[in-house]
Amino acid sequence: MEDKKVSKYQLIESYIVEGIQSNHYKVNDILPTEAELSEKFNCSRVTVRQALSNLAYKGIIYRIQGKGSFVSKENTLKRSPLLKSFTEDILDMGKKPWSIVETFYITKVGEHIGRIMGLKPNEKIYYIERIRFADNDPILFEKTYMEISKHPEISVKILEGSKYEYAKKQGMEISISYQNITPVFPPENIAEKLKISSKTPILKLSNVTYLSNGELFDYNELYMNTELRIFTELYQLNIVKKVEK
Repeated sequence: MEDKKVSKYQLIESYIVEGIQSNHYKVNDILPTEAELSEKFNCSRVTVRQALSNLAYKGIIYRIQGKGSFVSKENTLKRSPLLKSFTEDILDMGKKPWSIVETFYITKVGEHIGRIMGLKPNEKIYYIERIRFADNDPILFEKTYMEISKHPEISVKILEGSKYEYAKKQGMEISISYQNITPVFPPENIAEKLKISSKTPILKLSNVTYLSNGELFDYNELYMNTELRIFTELYQLNIVKKVEK
């Protein structure tokens, strides 16, 4: 696969994240100043601010006006050895993973999603909706946003399987995933897909995944069917993977 140029702000984000992962920067440590990062990466302060704003938006750092940028608590960073796909997790549980692609089309990115993905408003992206199953149980309703230019080969057939397997075949290395989990009441259309009541509280996971070269892989919003026992088993499985060293 042909390498694509990585933006300076993405390089700055990767540099800071790698520093956090290696414990060079610990929780509440102050990060290099805008001037220092600007000099190090030979770029403008506007570019540095974009990188820092993206990291702050993802919850990786926090900023205090007049004082600088600091490392947030370890609540969103997930490291590469722990990253496994939904397909792999379900197979590990001895169940059959499969997906139904409900929606797959090209659209223009809005301001909110564009900010998360680091894209300009109105850039074209793929918008995808999938229902993810374990045997006959609907586990997740998934909304996915992917850049067209980086995923020209993506198709319904690929999306019926594993995006991680697709990434491997394309020579992409999934590296880092930033996650934020919030309790929500599912919209009625999503509740219907998950076969639950819209008055049932569930968990919504917002997930931004990057490749080892610092490029964005995709952005997902997952609505998790926490009513199923398998979800509890899956959650415990991920907790075990998270604490393993």
